[in-house]
Amino acid sequence: MAYTGGPLNELNGKMGISAPNRSVPVMKLIKTHQPKSKDELVQLIKYHHENDCTCGIKSQGTIVDFGRNLYEAQQQYWGEKCFSLQQCIQWEYDLFVVQSLKGGIIEKQAIRELARLLPDFQVAEAAGYLDEELRIDILLHKNGKTRSGIQVKPVTFKYMRPEVIAFNQTANQKWNYPVFYLYYNEIEEFQDISKLIQEIKNSP
Repeated sequence: MAYTGGPLNELNGKMGISAPNRSVPVMKLIKTHQPKSKDELVQLIKYHHENDCTCGIKSQGTIVDFGRNLYEAQQQYWGEKCFSLQQCIQWEYDLFVVQSLKGGIIEKQAIRELARLLPDFQVAEAAGYLDEELRIDILLHKNGKTRSGIQVKPVTFKYMRPEVIAFNQTANQKWNYPVFYLYYNEIEEFQDISKLIQEIKNSP
């Protein structure tokens, strides 16, 4: 089971180890190349570090590099190294590979569930500018008109650093439509989805 919480989560966030511009825009990589396994994603990240791909995505390192960055950041942040290099590499592997692939699967589950619960709406995956810049995962249309967007997040997102939450909200606000958040828990169950469905139906 992947574990991406605890003190290393705090260290990773505060030191910006996994920020896309300092690591790899992993969700964009997954959507572009659609890896079918964890090993394939590891190799994709490595390939996009060592080579120029026609997709234009560039990785700033490999999973091992990101783990090493996390390992070295301990000294600056805590004044000591509390976790081994292997633990740090494993943590970044769980974050970039295990959790990211799960995130893509959960988005598809969310699309199916929303389509079932909102039969009057057309539910589609967002892409390109909407996905990458405005942080929108799913689009909702009704009678051929755009109505709103959805961002799918683990429930732990609610407890992230205020600046991370604000960054997403600021991106959402650049769009002319409401953006709702659909949260899922550690066993991949969607939280308060009936309440969300009501909010979507009531939105202008």
